[in-house]
Amino acid sequence: MNVNVLAASAAGSFVEFLELVVIAYAIARSGYVREALWGSVIGILGIAVISFPFSQILQVIPLDILRVAIGSILIIFGLRWTRKSIRRQVQNKRAGWMSDAPLDAEGIILDDETTNFNVLNFWIVTKSALLETLEIAILVITLGLASQSWSEAIGGAIAALLLSIIIIAILHNYLSNIPEVLIKLGAGVLLISLGTFWLGEGLGFDWFFGELSILAIIMTYSLMTVAAIQWQKLDARQVS
Repeated sequence: MNVNVLAASAAGSFVEFLELVVIAYAIARSGYVREALWGSVIGILGIAVISFPFSQILQVIPLDILRVAIGSILIIFGLRWTRKSIRRQVQNKRAGWMSDAPLDAEGIILDDETTNFNVLNFWIVTKSALLETLEIAILVITLGLASQSWSEAIGGAIAALLLSIIIIAILHNYLSNIPEVLIKLGAGVLLISLGTFWLGEGLGFDWFFGELSILAIIMTYSLMTVAAIQWQKLDARQVS
């Protein structure tokens, strides 16, 4: 079992799925249960149906070329997530959708003029599901292609979806206790580390300890991240 791929897929997918489920739950609580349910299902399944043949087509590309491309993509993804999480950690802020009013925080305005099945609200959920699931699909496909550990990549995403649903269904009153910023920060570091490893392999670099080198890369990037947070906090104190 490729634990690194499983962890990266699960952690990266969890925050994205949790955001989707929180928004769908808020819309369902507003009285649009069918719209929230069907919008989520169709959005997720739509991306899944498109992703499968796309991933099959990409597998004909030579592995070294794939690893260079995928390593670069993962580094870009990881840097974006890490940068955003570091900023929130320094400013002691949370994602808008983790607030008491996630729809207002995300700028979502529901249509309350239709009493039957509300197509507009259904589309709001579907669009949210499509966008969040697309990012997850890119993550899963890149992890699966580079490592050929498809079971771990897909399994991590499915586990993240189920965990998100369980948390909202059972622990929706305790969402504020979930450290979503730290989870996304950790996922970002994992993606950068895996991206660095596979980029190096694609370019012909021979890692001294093989796949064990990933642990050293993770530790290096983790220390750099902690240092960046502390430095920015110190800089913010000096400015204030």
